[in-house]
Amino acid sequence: MNTENSTKLIQAIAWHRSTSSKPSSCKSLVASSLKGSSTWTEYKNDLFDDYGGMDSGSHSLTLGRLYAWEKKLYEEVKAGDSTRKIYEKKCSRMRNQDVRGDDELTMDKTRATIKDLYARILVAIRSAESISKRIEKLRDEELQPQIIELLKGLTLTWKIMLESHETQNKILLEVKTFASPTYGKFCNDSHRLATLQLEAELLNWRACFVEYVAAQKAYVKALHSWLNKFLVPEVEFCSRGRSSAVPYRAFGPPLLVICHDWLSSMDKLPDKAVSFALKSFSKDVRALWAQQGEEQQQKRKVDSLAKELDRRNLSFQKVENRFQETKLLEYKPEQETEHKDEQLTEKKDQLEMFRKKLDIEKEKHHNYVQETQRITLGGFQTGFSAVFESLTEFSKASMNMYDDLVNHNENNTGKMEKQPLIGDSLAEENGSK
Repeated sequence: MNTENSTKLIQAIAWHRSTSSKPSSCKSLVASSLKGSSTWTEYKNDLFDDYGGMDSGSHSLTLGRLYAWEKKLYEEVKAGDSTRKIYEKKCSRMRNQDVRGDDELTMDKTRATIKDLYARILVAIRSAESISKRIEKLRDEELQPQIIELLKGLTLTWKIMLESHETQNKILLEVKTFASPTYGKFCNDSHRLATLQLEAELLNWRACFVEYVAAQKAYVKALHSWLNKFLVPEVEFCSRGRSSAVPYRAFGPPLLVICHDWLSSMDKLPDKAVSFALKSFSKDVRALWAQQGEEQQQKRKVDSLAKELDRRNLSFQKVENRFQETKLLEYKPEQETEHKDEQLTEKKDQLEMFRKKLDIEKEKHHNYVQETQRITLGGFQTGFSAVFESLTEFSKASMNMYDDLVNHNENNTGKMEKQPLIGDSLAEENGSK
């Protein structure tokens, strides 16, 4: 390990703070922040970097110190194991020397080396035990209160989220139409771009939600796996669903039960329903985007036909005007005049047929517009309602889960305080006898 890493490790281990209360400097800082925004702006980063906004201290720093002590414990055990192997080799050598009948001086040197190695092994064991106690103290006095505070905070968070999603869903169900000035008008490129952006936001929302659930599960699983190492070997885990004559504190840390129940409870959360609702809604939004495209295409077709009709109208009027002028100024045989009349009538009929075709396409476009409006209003109501309903259920389940974990911990803490340890109860029985 280089000097820089060693310094960081020592600083992390040496930095210790009481979990009972914040330092007076922190209290004065909070008090001064209420007096003026300038003071708050100056110190707010340090405040949250050091304490993470939690009364029980910075969770990140506690995990950092636990990691540092675990690393030091690993190095101590590794060094002790290396010393033990050398010790065993020296003991084997001494036995061989004794069998061979080596001189006393050689035997004394080997014996002195063995004693020194044995002393080093004892020091390593004591050091490992001391570090283990420090880790356990950090676990019980800092980590556990932080987890409990985190669970309480999550309970409050999801209670607020539950109220918000219920309100959102209620408002959405009352929507009958949109008051937007662009609603009901022809779809344009900006509308389609907004639809694509909405789809992207929904997919991002889903990805963030899935990542949040996965990250929390991974965190609790890692914490539970680490706490499992504190269990006494050959003792089965006892969850809150089982009863046991042996007090839980006799064979494992209380935080292990919390993490075990937290992990198993998370598997029961309806997170897949939220993910499915968001994915389904994003598909509906994509369908709306396609519908808007069809509406735009029909609008372009109508515009093109309208221009063509104007062009044909203008052309017909020119032909008709020339014919009328020629009819007045020049004498034409009756047969020729009738022939031109028939041509004009035919062109007029063609023009009328084209106008009817345009009217049909306009009607189609009108239907497309109405369908787009129907999908927009109905689809948004259905899609958002499904999302908010699933989020409401998830929020309710999350709030109840965190609340149950907190209450269960408080109940267990009360029972453990009243229940004596096995050793204490045996001592009392022996004393009474």
